[in-house]
Amino acid sequence: MKLHQVSSLVVIAMLALAGCGQPPDATFSSNREKLAPLLPDARKMVEKALEENFGTPNNLVAWEKFKIDYGAADPTADDDHKHHRNPGWRLVDGRNLYMQHCVHCHGTAGDGNGPTAKHLNPRPRDYRQGVFKFKSTLGGFKPARGDLIHILEQGIPGTYMPSFVLLGPEKLGLLVDYVRWLSIRGNFEIRLAEELAGLGATESDVTQEVQNDESKKLQRSDAIKAAISAASGEVAQLIEREANDLAENWEAGDLPENAIVPKVKRHAPTRESIEKGRLLFLSQYPDPKDPDPKKKTECAECHGRAGRGDGPNTEKFWEIPKSNPKRSYETAGLHDIWGHEQKPRDLTRGVYRGGRRPIDIFRRIHQGIPGTQMAGFGAALTEEEIWDVVNFVLSVPFEGKHSAYPTEVEEQKQAEKKDVAAAQE
Repeated sequence: MKLHQVSSLVVIAMLALAGCGQPPDATFSSNREKLAPLLPDARKMVEKALEENFGTPNNLVAWEKFKIDYGAADPTADDDHKHHRNPGWRLVDGRNLYMQHCVHCHGTAGDGNGPTAKHLNPRPRDYRQGVFKFKSTLGGFKPARGDLIHILEQGIPGTYMPSFVLLGPEKLGLLVDYVRWLSIRGNFEIRLAEELAGLGATESDVTQEVQNDESKKLQRSDAIKAAISAASGEVAQLIEREANDLAENWEAGDLPENAIVPKVKRHAPTRESIEKGRLLFLSQYPDPKDPDPKKKTECAECHGRAGRGDGPNTEKFWEIPKSNPKRSYETAGLHDIWGHEQKPRDLTRGVYRGGRRPIDIFRRIHQGIPGTQMAGFGAALTEEEIWDVVNFVLSVPFEGKHSAYPTEVEEQKQAEKKDVAAAQE
């Protein structure tokens, strides 16, 4: 189903009269890193698949394989909402909101490379890899739709990502569905390009094949023709397979069984719980002189012993993942999968990008933060122990005296009375 945005004839006429003619149609920027190694005809296969199944910014295509509410046609819509008479109106409305509020940072293709992106630190998210840092789902599952709405409502503290809660639920839903569509498009481009590269449809593969030809009679043009022929025979199946896989992945993110829901309720942030969490944070539980190696979290290696984000891992030169030949980053410290420098959170500030609710911290500790070197400890720690670490983390801004978000208001009052009494002694 193709969705068309009708251009204003008045604007076109004015441009023509001014001698400008009609401007070229807007396009989504391509993923140069993934497409550059491919043979030209293989790149065209990817570009054709993208345009046929996703369209262009001004001529969107709603691929019904993906369970996104694109907006069914409503022939009874009034004149104020006459565009609702066309199928796919929600995708168009989401695009319009995105171009108004998001494109200057995240870019037209969702590549995190909008015109203001280079001035921001941290950089805006690149949706194309399909990796989202802050979510409520297990492991490699995509974020639930509610996770993305939550981020738009709350923003990301400590970054340039603001809250858009004033847009209201309806517009936030439109934006989230368009962002999901952009992420699917970008991830599909990456995966299809990688599959074609795996079939040998790259410049380097052709060069290697010609060099390895013992007869020395193989012409480069013949090698290219053979590689493209092989890729052409597979591309339709690849498109179907990758699309089906992406659809399943995104649907799985909304299944209740894939959400991180603690079976154990958070216990009170008592002094004992905070101290236990501190020992787990320092990999010194249950006894600093005889710690349990199975409870080795190494949190302090990144966050530092005092939680200031200055652990020894921030001074190492880390190897770039999947680099061939192997090489390290040019700057010391941690990096995310987008290649950007990543400073561990300074917990003394009480600013948590993924949310400051106890359940937000629990999920970060349980599953880690996708796309970063922050690992998850759901397999190493019990849920009770994770809640102890949560209580400790939320106590760091208060010098360990008490934890934010006590389970009962009365507990907080008692803690404050003890602090006052101690200060008066």
